[in-house]
Amino acid sequence: MRTVIAAGLLSVLLPGCTTVNTVSEPVVLPDTPASIQAWSMDGRIGVQAAEKAWQANLYWEHDPSQDRLRISGPLSQGLVSIVVQKDLIYVNEGNGETSLSRDPDAMLRQRLGFAVPLSSLRYWVLGVPDPDKASQAVGPANGFQQAGWRIVPDKLASVDGWMLPQKLSVQGAGVKLKILADTWDLRSR
Repeated sequence: MRTVIAAGLLSVLLPGCTTVNTVSEPVVLPDTPASIQAWSMDGRIGVQAAEKAWQANLYWEHDPSQDRLRISGPLSQGLVSIVVQKDLIYVNEGNGETSLSRDPDAMLRQRLGFAVPLSSLRYWVLGVPDPDKASQAVGPANGFQQAGWRIVPDKLASVDGWMLPQKLSVQGAGVKLKILADTWDLRSR
């Protein structure tokens, strides 16, 4: 079950090194994907952490008040539902076991053996840095580093006039994530 939870919460990482330029003050431009207020993404996630590796289906729905993630294996086996609000995380493992914590990162560290910056994932999955944290651009094009993580949007597609990742790699803290977005739904700009 840790594997399924890890898949859902680790939705965005992979390797790199070359620094191009540094952004000292976080900025959100009104015409960047970071300004999209509500969206959903249906796809898949692959996770490599320590000696474990797994893949799962991923459905992620974001609105300004919360993120809802559903992670499951083939034919919805091992369905895990996760709800993240500012400083609160609720996990329903589908077998009657639920968890609630006011410290999402600590809960992940305890349950998975590593932590992921959940507040930044909402932006990273859109292929952009968290506007509240400093970041550095790195190669290849569109890649960046933030909070010790390297994020690379490997393949972009036009969705309602926005360029969003179809494939995203995230790497940091001994964890590698690959997220493949099969479909995006942007409910508001």
